[in-house]
Amino acid sequence: MVETDTPDALLTAAIQDLRAAADLLGERLGPIGRQVTDPGLCHALGELIVQARHASAALVATARGAGGPENVWMKGALDDATRDAERVLAGPLLDQALAGAVRKGLAASVTAYETAIALARAQRQDDLAGELDQLRARDVAAHGELGGLIERLAGV
Repeated sequence: MVETDTPDALLTAAIQDLRAAADLLGERLGPIGRQVTDPGLCHALGELIVQARHASAALVATARGAGGPENVWMKGALDDATRDAERVLAGPLLDQALAGAVRKGLAASVTAYETAIALARAQRQDDLAGELDQLRARDVAAHGELGGLIERLAGV
């Protein structure tokens, strides 16, 4: 059965998907962050939790973000982080693995935001596109920060 049959319905599905990703980050980063030994990475993950909760609320406030299915790509990235926490030696090596797993999820989120922004612009919903672009920019910045932390932890 087809549930998404209009550009507007696709935009709503994209926003619900982004909200589901933000909810997963907000819920699951805390336990993952408790495995981290590097203070800079610990701080970055804490900030990402706050950012994810803000994004979730902002996406719900669009009147499109509530509901929808689980976000499978963010769940997969966070499942990778959880698995790494069980299998990788604690310390800088685990910190790198955890930062990389979270970074993968953020990369997917950035791409999903770009899709939602394009859908909003195509429907002449410029205010919504602007809100989505601000949220995307935060994920882009966090993605870059995690990349820098990974390099520092690796001694690059």
